[in-house]
Amino acid sequence: MKSVVEDEFIFPIGSILTEVSIVEDREYGGKDVCLEQVQLSFQDTAVILKPLADTDEIEVVLGLNAIADTSATAYALESPNGIAEKNPEWSHSFLGKKLQTVWVCENAQGYRDQIIFAFEQLHPSIAFVAECSVLNVFRFEQIQKVNESSIKNLQSNVI
Repeated sequence: MKSVVEDEFIFPIGSILTEVSIVEDREYGGKDVCLEQVQLSFQDTAVILKPLADTDEIEVVLGLNAIADTSATAYALESPNGIAEKNPEWSHSFLGKKLQTVWVCENAQGYRDQIIFAFEQLHPSIAFVAECSVLNVFRFEQIQKVNESSIKNLQSNVI
């Protein structure tokens, strides 16, 4: 497996997402999803994301599919402080979908602290952001126009 922070990434564009494995941070008690690690398994490879505590960057490890490479599974799912889970509810809408593109974002200080994945279409689907030594997870959805009838329906439901 290859670990990269400063190197260029070669993501499995065009591959189908087959599994998502996570390790949730046990110390965080809030309602947001905060991860110690996430593994996105594709047909022939796996992408593992981990926050780097010193810089709040995201370490990317590219390797063989966890099904074929047990060391990748061990790397992604072993954590003394976390709770491991496969295919969490928030990942269901991406499973079985083709990876279209990936954005690796740098902040103003030059740290790679956000990675955005697009599945099936070329607009963002899900982002992983390194903050406070964990990965926060954000889903994207297109904003819909609000028309007059929608406003009236909302107002009638409030009354």
